Amino acid sequence: MRRDQLSGFFPDFGRFFPHFAGYGFDCGTGRAWFGPSFTAKPSRHMLALFPFRRPALLLAASLLLTRTAHAQTPPAASPDSVFAGTPRETLALPGTPDFRLFDEAFYQNQLFLLGEAHGVQRPQEIDFALLRHLNQRAGVRHYLAEVDCAKAYYLNEYLRTGDEPTLRRVFASWVRQQAQWGNEDFVRKIQRIRALNATLPAARRIRFVGIDGLQDYALAADYLAVLQARANKLPASLTVRLDSVRAALPQAGAATFAGVAWRAQQALRADEPAARRALGRATYDELQHLLTNASYARTLPSREAQIFANYQAVLPLYHLENEKLYGLWGTGHVLQSPTVDGHRAFASRVRQSSLPARNKVVSLLCTTSGSRMMYASAQLPAPFRTPQAYTATDKFNHDGPLVVLRGIEALKATTAPGSTTLVKLDAPGAAACRLPVQVRYAPGIPAAQQLQFDPQLPATAYVQYLLLVRDSGPTEPPRTENASLNQAQAQPAR
Repeated sequence: MRRDQLSGFFPDFGRFFPHFAGYGFDCGTGRAWFGPSFTAKPSRHMLALFPFRRPALLLAASLLLTRTAHAQTPPAASPDSVFAGTPRETLALPGTPDFRLFDEAFYQNQLFLLGEAHGVQRPQEIDFALLRHLNQRAGVRHYLAEVDCAKAYYLNEYLRTGDEPTLRRVFASWVRQQAQWGNEDFVRKIQRIRALNATLPAARRIRFVGIDGLQDYALAADYLAVLQARANKLPASLTVRLDSVRAALPQAGAATFAGVAWRAQQALRADEPAARRALGRATYDELQHLLTNASYARTLPSREAQIFANYQAVLPLYHLENEKLYGLWGTGHVLQSPTVDGHRAFASRVRQSSLPARNKVVSLLCTTSGSRMMYASAQLPAPFRTPQAYTATDKFNHDGPLVVLRGIEALKATTAPGSTTLVKLDAPGAAACRLPVQVRYAPGIPAAQQLQFDPQLPATAYVQYLLLVRDSGPTEPPRTENASLNQAQAQPAR
């Protein structure tokens, strides 16, 4: 078979999914390969899915495997002892779970990370329930979010004012990009956090801290305008520099505005005394942090490195050195040890650092069975699409068809359909403290697209708790016809 024959199976496949034109599958050997025409790059949201490098690619592989003479599905996971000896708790969701499995050592952690595959509904419920619980039990009041500093600013403005157009501004770029985070369940969760804040004393109210790289350049420009507006007689030369950054952010490519931002940052530092007098210490530091992020395309292109650098920066910036932090992240960010290919997630970088929190990190991982995921139809192979803008797909569960987490069938046998089960992997004597994570992929999925865990490390070197989510629905697609969204996109900066 030639490397360009994939589209021969499905005439419209190459047209709708052109970056698979260099993919081939040999029916005789069962091997798959990529040709030189494969140029697609995974989006930031694709990389958050677990345990796939490029989920849409795996769907293409699955499509081939189910249509060829040698089609196979992964064999059922044999009973595995990795979950042996692990205490379990069925969580009351929707509702207020007890989280009885959390012991005193759990609450002594400084950084609490929940991992999910974006687009599944129930992790949004788990996230809110866990945030509320940690606020009550451990005093957590800072949500360390997979958003940038500009989105975090406007999320906090919404929490302060309740202004719905402000909230919709945060989601506008995700909706335009058809990113999985642009869903109504996420919107409702933010609204619930505001309602929760209304019941809390001021000292315990929740605020967002964004540490991701810039996601919405136009919104970042608006945030820059907010910071500039706080200045009292900023030197004219610095004003010109900052105006240039604000103009470049929504118009130019990242490489271009990164250079403009870097030069503005150098000018700001060169005239630091005058800039600090004009802006005040806190605003000056926030402005420098924003310019640092706008410069990352030039200075720090790795996303995980950006996230870790921002985490280091916000600790003194917002006086969080002694605060407990919690957040929901894509699974690829919460793994505490490097994978076989050397990938170091955000949590792994914290663990390997000299930061005070390095030994006080706990990761909880959502795995799914029988669940559906919201996915932009245009990003799926044509045979898997629906006519709607978004498709609810069941291809990314951890018990198949594309991947099987070894031991999940045995774990499922102890749980009920539709349930959410919390599993304490690091309990004394639990097998997960000594046995590795094992993942089996469907035949034909290229090794380069597989996320493999180090077989020399126990499961607890990556995560300490697992949540088995059974039969969840997808997140609700965004209501793009909502007038408040259109208003939010047009609303000027404050």
